[in-house]
Amino acid sequence: MKRKMLIYLLFCLCLMMNGCKTKVTEHSYQEENIIVTTEEFELPGMLTIPESKDVVPAVVLIHGSGPSNMNEAIGALEPFENLAQELAKKGIASIRYHKRTFVYGSTLANDYSFTIYDEVIDDVLSAIAMLRADKRIDSKNLFLIGHSMGGQLAPIILNLDKNIKGAILLAGTTEHIIDVAMRQLQKQESPYYDTYYSYYEYFRNLKEVVPGEENYFYMGAYEAYWASYNKFELQSEVIEASKHYQLLIMQGGQDLQVPKTTLDDYKNLLKGKENVQYKYYEELNHYFVYGVGENINNAYLIRKKIPTEVIDDIVNFIKK
Repeated sequence: MKRKMLIYLLFCLCLMMNGCKTKVTEHSYQEENIIVTTEEFELPGMLTIPESKDVVPAVVLIHGSGPSNMNEAIGALEPFENLAQELAKKGIASIRYHKRTFVYGSTLANDYSFTIYDEVIDDVLSAIAMLRADKRIDSKNLFLIGHSMGGQLAPIILNLDKNIKGAILLAGTTEHIIDVAMRQLQKQESPYYDTYYSYYEYFRNLKEVVPGEENYFYMGAYEAYWASYNKFELQSEVIEASKHYQLLIMQGGQDLQVPKTTLDDYKNLLKGKENVQYKYYEELNHYFVYGVGENINNAYLIRKKIPTEVIDDIVNFIKK
C-alpha cells in the first residue's frame, strides 16, 4: 500500500513539474543532391529528409529577391541550410535549390521576356511536384516556407496549386517590392534614390510591356518582369489564401528591410481568420537570427543560427 502511495505521489509531482517533460529524440537525416527542372532550366538543389519508417511532411524553401544559392547565403549567414537541417531533425523534409537567376544569370541578363513566374513561381511548383512524386513524403502535408519576397509570393503559389496545405511567411509583406526597395534606399541616403524615384510611378504601375521598350531596365529587371509582378493584387491574394490554407506569419523586431509594423498590417488585413497564426520575435532580424544593435553596414557579417524557438514554432505549425 505504501509503495502504491509513493508511486502516486511521484506521479503527482511530475504533473506539477510541467507534465514530466521528456526530450523528444531528434531524427537522423540525410541530404540528397537533386535537380529541380522547369523546361530547359536545371537548378541544383538539396533534399534534406529525416530517416523515418513513415512518410514525413515536407516544405519547399522560397528565396527572397535577387540571385541566391540554395542556402540563401548572405554575408556569413546560410539560413536555408540551417532551417532545412533543423527541420529534418524534427521529422520534416525540405527542398532548397539554387535560384534560377543564380544559375543562369548571364543567360537571363538579356532575356527581355523574363517574368516573376520565371524567377520564382514556376520553379517552386516544380519542386512541389518532386515532393509529391517521392514515396517517402506525405503528399497531403506539403508546405511552403517563403522568406521576404518569397513570403510575399507564397500565398499566390498556394492559390495556384490547390493541394499545398499551407505556408509560413518569414518577413513577408503585402507592400509592393518597389516600395520596399525605395524605402530602403531613402533610409540609406543612397545616391541612386532620386534616379529610381524619377521612374517610380511608371514601373510601379506598368501592366503591359510597351512595344519598343522591352529593354527598359529598372531595379534589376525589364518591363516584362514588372508587368507580370504588377498584375498581382498582393492583399487580395493573401486574403484568398487565408480562406483555404493554414498560414503562419512571422516577423523579427530588428528587421532592417521589412518594418516590424508589417505584422500588424497582416493582422488588420486578415482579422478574424482562425487558420492564420502570428509570431513576433523582438530580438531577431530579417534572417531570423539575433540582430540587436545591427545596422545596414554590419548586419549578417557574423555566422549565427536561427533560434530553437523559431524552429519549434514552425514545427508545431506544420505538425499540429
